[in-house]
Amino acid sequence: MRYDSITEAIGNTPLVRIDPAVHGLRHIDLYAKLEMLNPFGSVKDRAAWNMARSRLPGARERGEAIVELSSGNTAKALAVIAGMHGLSFRSVTNRMRIPEVKDLLLLLGAEIEELPGRSECLDPTDTEDPLTLFHQRLNESGSAHLHTDQYFNALNTEAHESGTGPEIVADLDGRAPDWFVACVGTAGSSTGVARALRAHDPAVRVIGLVGEKSDFIPGIRNVD
Repeated sequence: MRYDSITEAIGNTPLVRIDPAVHGLRHIDLYAKLEMLNPFGSVKDRAAWNMARSRLPGARERGEAIVELSSGNTAKALAVIAGMHGLSFRSVTNRMRIPEVKDLLLLLGAEIEELPGRSECLDPTDTEDPLTLFHQRLNESGSAHLHTDQYFNALNTEAHESGTGPEIVADLDGRAPDWFVACVGTAGSSTGVARALRAHDPAVRVIGLVGEKSDFIPGIRNVD
């Protein structure tokens, strides 16, 4: 299969049946959607491209930088997309705990701003958190940035409602699974896929996975 751009390779990732000898569950067909095979390495490629692509020409004309509150996979995808279109990218995060991710973002030309905040993910209810305050400033009128705003941008969810979810149904020969299990960060992928699956079969049951309060799992919310 031949493409004119690497972004055309985003999506249509394999759905692989896991051998029961591995998962140990009886009378269960367990499948994994291999989103790490997206060209920039994760499920976030879908949302990053869907949120940015229509705004890239205008941003380039105005000399804007892409800005996102991300310290991981969304940032990596946007850094590549920005570089492809002659734009700079700025990653803003409360903390960046994985040195390898920071090194990769810098290698991709990203500017990184680390804030002394309290939460791993944006929490709008914490009105004094530096990440919340920064997010508010980004959304003020006259902000000279292309802010993809993954936490509130409907195009995040739409990427999965129109892409990931229907792919799962197609790969299961037109059937929705009985259960859908996904980790929750921005909730874009879990919400979008769940909508698509339940549109096909309202009986689909959905489980969202989060970490314990004391855990650190990059990109995954902790239970309050």
